[in-house]
Amino acid sequence: MEYTSKAVGNAALTTGIIGTALGALTGAGGIAGILGVNANRTAQGDPGDRPVTRYEMGLMQEITDKNIRIAQLESERYADVRADGVQAQLNQNAVWVATATANMGFMNEQIQKLSGMTRTVIPDVNVVTLKTAAAAASATTDAGNG
Repeated sequence: MEYTSKAVGNAALTTGIIGTALGALTGAGGIAGILGVNANRTAQGDPGDRPVTRYEMGLMQEITDKNIRIAQLESERYADVRADGVQAQLNQNAVWVATATANMGFMNEQIQKLSGMTRTVIPDVNVVTLKTAAAAASATTDAGNG
């Protein structure tokens, strides 16, 4: 048979004594429980350590549902405000396009009038083309030589 050394036996005994003492302290509410520091908790109980009734659970569910509904309404209101801003911008753009289209129509009408006036005011005989300029130049040259 093999025997353990005296040091190993003392270590095991010490560990056992410490474990037993800590177990007893924990069962009594820990060191703070023994000293009376946490007496209020042990007397009344911690609200987080008790079971919840169906009534309390219903109240919590109702609060959660209301919070969800509030979040939904706030997001819808935000979306409506943003949509109104986009609609106002679209309306402004539509007015700009309509104004630009009307101005372009007016300008086109003025160009057509000016084009018609040019044809009316300046007769073709007074317009110099390349053909008439060449003929006039050769007539001048022939007159100077003759």
